[in-house]
Amino acid sequence: MEARKLQAAGATDMTVGAPWRVILRFSIPLLLGNLFQQMYNTVDAAVVGRFVGSGALAAVGTSGPIINLMVGLFLGFSVGAGILISQAFGAGDERKIRRSINTAMFLSLVTGLGVTVIGIAGTPWLLRALNTPPDVYGMACDYLWVIFFGVTISMYYNMAAAILRALGDSWTPLIALGIASACNVALDLFFVLVLRMGVAGVAWATITAQLVSVLFSVRRMRRMAAYTRISRQFLRPDGGMIGGMLKLGLPAAVQQTAFSLGMLLIQSVINDFGEYVMAAYVAVMKVDALCILPITTLGLAMTNYTGQNLGAGQLKRIEQGARQGLALSLAITVSLSTLLFFFGRYPLMLFTDEQALLTESAYLLRILCPFYWTLAIVDLLAGVMRGAGNTVVPMINALFCLCLIRIPLLYGMIALLHSADALYWSMVASWFCGAVFIVTYYRFGGWRRRALAAMGRAGEEG
Repeated sequence: MEARKLQAAGATDMTVGAPWRVILRFSIPLLLGNLFQQMYNTVDAAVVGRFVGSGALAAVGTSGPIINLMVGLFLGFSVGAGILISQAFGAGDERKIRRSINTAMFLSLVTGLGVTVIGIAGTPWLLRALNTPPDVYGMACDYLWVIFFGVTISMYYNMAAAILRALGDSWTPLIALGIASACNVALDLFFVLVLRMGVAGVAWATITAQLVSVLFSVRRMRRMAAYTRISRQFLRPDGGMIGGMLKLGLPAAVQQTAFSLGMLLIQSVINDFGEYVMAAYVAVMKVDALCILPITTLGLAMTNYTGQNLGAGQLKRIEQGARQGLALSLAITVSLSTLLFFFGRYPLMLFTDEQALLTESAYLLRILCPFYWTLAIVDLLAGVMRGAGNTVVPMINALFCLCLIRIPLLYGMIALLHSADALYWSMVASWFCGAVFIVTYYRFGGWRRRALAAMGRAGEEG
């Protein structure tokens, strides 16, 4: 069957070979895709920071949590849609594939339009609720209004990428991201330097580049017309499938939404310190995001590795892979964080040339660098949990660290220290607590027994 041939062509067998080698090989395309994804906001921040000013950099930074809050639920839809489509694809059920894709695309349209209306109307209120400084408020409004105007395009891209991956094509989303990232860089510079559009220019550049990625992905989907053809079913979505997508994607949606709400609280604290601290935080977090890309990528690879080997009944190989994958992640993380500790000033120069801001940002980055190894532990072992079918424990760990550790500690430290350093020390404390929690659960929790029991039931049903 054509579906199975496509699936086999894109498959990577992770049940044989040295675990660290197959994990690393599988991680490389994921890392490239994550890198292209990260380039969007990083380039936006770099262009406005260098060519518009620290106020514009602060405006882009304070917009991030608001955007994440608005699109968090949709990310759950895309996760659930991808699972349903991949299951139908594996079963060779072409009718179910088409119905799932039509329903997913309908949801993208409806959700996108809804987020546009709510986002544009609610932007002024949210920015005021976050105590956005007056000299940043106007630019943040301009940026958010453009992003929300084109948010449906972004949602269509994410859904198209989820559909293609579910159909066994992991390279088209990567190529689409690469093309869009290149367009985004060129358009950022054109809109800001030539047309003098300021922060609105980088927002229009992002939306235009994402439209290019959508068109590229849709063209690829047309080659799979037997499965991806949009029909009259588009206007009559399947209620059962909508429920299934919600159920499967709900943990991811809850985690993303709760995390975004927490980040809104943190952003309001950052805004209280004024434009200078806001700009420094944006620069540090952009460099931080690039540093932890290998960590999150190896965690995703570990999810696939665990899932395949659990299906093959190789529990010992899972534990062997966890040890080797953790060693690999720690080695990469320690190397990168050491470089950042001593030379972090240079990547920060992408975002500003103000010497005082550079010095402050480099100092704050050095608070984080010695503790990135805790994130390596959290992400890799969380990947094992997800691959074993336990998506709840990583979600609980993330929410526990944010809501019960980082945010209360942040407010307490600010009351005592009256310093922006509290933003970073509270973050480090939450990382450490998360590492202790996930290691304890990995060693003593019942995930092995439950995973093997689930696998046994699946085998009996088969």
